[in-house]
Amino acid sequence: MGAATIVTLIAVFLIVAALAGYLITIALTLRDVSFTLGTIIIGVRAIANQTQPVKGVVDDIVRDVVAMDSALKGVLAKGQVGAGGGRGALTSGGSSGGSRSSRLRGR
Repeated sequence: MGAATIVTLIAVFLIVAALAGYLITIALTLRDVSFTLGTIIIGVRAIANQTQPVKGVVDDIVRDVVAMDSALKGVLAKGQVGAGGGRGALTSGGSSGGSRSSRLRGR
């Protein structure tokens, strides 16, 4: 073996060793990232499981609000009809800065 062959083999060995070092570093970093992502996924699933019942509760609240809105509109209509020629107590516009019925209808 000549000197050139030995120098070439040493250069190839150093290049392979450097590549192996980089690949090992990348593998260790990916292992840490994988662990962190697994932890995050477990946390997100736990949050999803804990907040899952909220949809049903929100649907119940919306249903109740719609029922209250319908009931209040009925009460408002009865107040206007029951007053006859004049305006009822629910719809009287006092000096408080606007009638209550107009504020209810605006919502």
